[in-house]
Formats: sequence, C-alpha cells, structure tokens
Amino acid sequence: MKKMLVAAALAAVAGAASAQGYVGALAGLTKVNITCVTGATCDDTDRGFKLYAGYAMTPNFGVEVGYTELGKMKLTAPVVRAEIKGAAFSVVGVLRGQFTKDLAGVARLGAASVRAKLSSNVGVSDSDETLRLYSGLGLEYAVSKTLKITGAADFTSVELSGESGNAYIAGVGLQYGF
Repeated sequence: MKKMLVAAALAAVAGAASAQGYVGALAGLTKVNITCVTGATCDDTDRGFKLYAGYAMTPNFGVEVGYTELGKMKLTAPVVRAEIKGAAFSVVGVLRGQFTKDLAGVARLGAASVRAKLSSNVGVSDSDETLRLYSGLGLEYAVSKTLKITGAADFTSVELSGESGNAYIAGVGLQYGF
C-alpha cells in the first residue's frame, strides 16, 4: 500500500513538473451567419480576434479559457441599417498531437457563453446570451521553446430573437509559454 501511495505521489509530482501555462492571441476573419431578412443585403464577414490562456497538464492535454470577438454582420435595407455583433467567453479542453518536433496539431472542444447584440439606425436593439458548444482545430509551430506561431479555426453558434446561426473565426497568431 505504501509503495502505491509513493508511486502515485511521484506520478503527481512528475505531472505537475511537466505542466506549462501559456497565453495567446489570434487575429483573423470572422463570420456571423444569421438568416438575412428578405429584401435586405447582408455582409456576414468581418475581422475579429481571440485572446486565451491555457494550462498544459501533459504534453497532449490541457485546458483553455478565452475571449473571442466574432465580428459583426451588417444588414442594409432601403431605410434600415443594422449590425449584429458576436462575442464568446469559452472554456475548452485541448488535445495536442505532435507531427514533427516543431509542428503540432490542436483540437479544442468545450462550451462558451455566446453573446449576440443587435443595434440599428431606427432604434431597434436586442441582445441574447446563450451557452453553446465551442470547438476548434489548429496548428502550432514552435519558433523557440516558449514562442509558437499558431493558425486556428474556432466554431460556435449565436442566437438572437429566436434565430440562430453559425459563427467562426479563422486566423493566425502567437502563443507564449511560461
């Protein structure tokens, strides 16, 4: 029994020793796709960003929290102009797989509190905040032991006034480990 406790304690210490924290930022193209009103034109692409912090408990598994600015969808009709902005606070599990010494693949899966906010030139406004699935795929290239160049696409969905649609960000960024 003592040997098992000692082995468990050594495994816990070894696991803690391999743990690493990191922070990152990503900028790229976004899309918030909610059904466009008949007779209007909609531009559902924009630019956005993602800020995140993570903790790698093992080389292959970690957790992240993040904030993603999903950009906005612009609606233009003869008299009305409106914008729907999206943002998400996420908590995800992260799986990493090494392709080479410097290149890794990343998969994210978790939940996000996603907010959609409508504003218009005719005084109509609305906002909804819902809990949604949040997922993503990406690549990390290690420039040094602590700095990585990242590329990722993250996906979720938004809801506003009973209408729902998809939202994503695809971009590049930097990640710093400590």
